[in-house]
Amino acid sequence: MASNFAAQTERSIGQIVKDLTADFSTLFRSEVALLKLEFKDTVGKLGGGAAMFGVAAFLAIFGLGFLFVTIVLGLVALGVPAWLSTLIVTVVLFVAAGVLALMGKKKFAQVSFVPTESVQQIRTDIDSIRSDISRARSRE
Repeated sequence: MASNFAAQTERSIGQIVKDLTADFSTLFRSEVALLKLEFKDTVGKLGGGAAMFGVAAFLAIFGLGFLFVTIVLGLVALGVPAWLSTLIVTVVLFVAAGVLALMGKKKFAQVSFVPTESVQQIRTDIDSIRSDISRARSRE
């Protein structure tokens, strides 16, 4: 085991650069894989928020339709309680649209558009590579 350690400490600069290049290649592929994973997670969260906003818009359009029906029935029936039931449905639809819009906004607020884990990992890797290079230079 001592001879293995001695062999490792007496490596040439060329061997160190070769090993460093191979390690950097592996590290780069790992970082790209992590970045893909983070983007996939972000897109999934954005999709959920967009779906909530889509449903909210759909319900708001129906709410608007019911509002117009309410106005028509109110004018036609003036004093007949049929418009009141239509108005209640309209209010319920707008409340549901508001709740869904708030839920969609909350989903969007949870999304981080910067892949923080990948950026931090890359910074750590760069610092490690710099220290390896300075250590190799100090051995010369």
